[in-house]
Amino acid sequence: MARSEAPASRISLDVVEAQAGGDVGRVIMDGVTDLPGNTVVGRAEFLQHEADGLRRCFVSPPHGTPSHCLNLIVPPSDARADTGLIIMGTMGYPGFSGSNAMCAVAALAEAGRLPTTEAEQRLVLETPAGLSTLDIGCRNARVETVMYEAVPGFVATGEHRLEVEGWGSVPLELVYGGTSYVMVRGAEMGIDPATASIEALQHFCAALFASLDPAWCIHHPLLGDLPPPSMILLAGAPERSPIKGMSVPLAVYMHPGVICRGPTGTGTTALLAHLMKRGELPPGTTVRTVSPFGNVFEGTLLGSARIGDVTGVRTSIRGHPRVLVRSQVFLDEEALSCEAQGFRRLFETPPVDERVG
Repeated sequence: MARSEAPASRISLDVVEAQAGGDVGRVIMDGVTDLPGNTVVGRAEFLQHEADGLRRCFVSPPHGTPSHCLNLIVPPSDARADTGLIIMGTMGYPGFSGSNAMCAVAALAEAGRLPTTEAEQRLVLETPAGLSTLDIGCRNARVETVMYEAVPGFVATGEHRLEVEGWGSVPLELVYGGTSYVMVRGAEMGIDPATASIEALQHFCAALFASLDPAWCIHHPLLGDLPPPSMILLAGAPERSPIKGMSVPLAVYMHPGVICRGPTGTGTTALLAHLMKRGELPPGTTVRTVSPFGNVFEGTLLGSARIGDVTGVRTSIRGHPRVLVRSQVFLDEEALSCEAQGFRRLFETPPVDERVG
């Protein structure tokens, strides 16, 4: 794509939009300089605390919507990784996101930074949550499937009961699937994501968030205390079919107000951790998670995992990403005038175009 010169008062970013599991991820391919920080975690923290304007520009009009996420390809800090990825969205800065990792892979291939031969390729991705290995299948010079082994998930708390206005006592727990979730078995509460309207799902989740203790958070054995959860996982009743196997309706809510179009990769990992903890899912089982919009991921429980002194799960997640749009996005001085200090530093020198893989 030819990149036109932007006036001095405007910043130009080359952006690829892709979708995986129904959710759209926008990937910045060019226009952001090397971030301060020696690690992927450190660079994400710089964005969060010093330059959050980049995220805010892309999750609100006129440049974006709350339902879309933003992805930034960065150099890895772990020698075992091929590339690094920082994910941003309405929920903030999640440690990992399966759909966004898939969107980033599709964008890299579209830009010629990954080979698109028919032979399966392997890419090691570093995110703030750790390393994830992605197996990539291509056909006709485009990415067709991505399957990745997720960062280990685990159930972080026992069951709590929370008084939620209009719903009474709601049983829930905190589960980690690469990011923090408040997990609710929605079908048991009369809010089954397979049958409830989007408006009803939003209303329930907003009421639940209003009742949460803002200090309630997950302690990760390796990463320490995580930010309070900004996502809810509503699980429906498992369904079994001799043809499709096991399926679970799954609604993912990003606070405030967004029901994801897909079941998400981290949500699928969190669900598998929850089901294994309850003894409802033996290792080797593959589960189709289905969003209220009908979009699907396939999650396989590989077995148990040790995370510090906590027992969690190893999972693999499979999806079918595809590129939607390649565009040039302009941010002008007026849009940037109220943004966080440090935002302008992202664009002060030309970026380095490094081939991945």
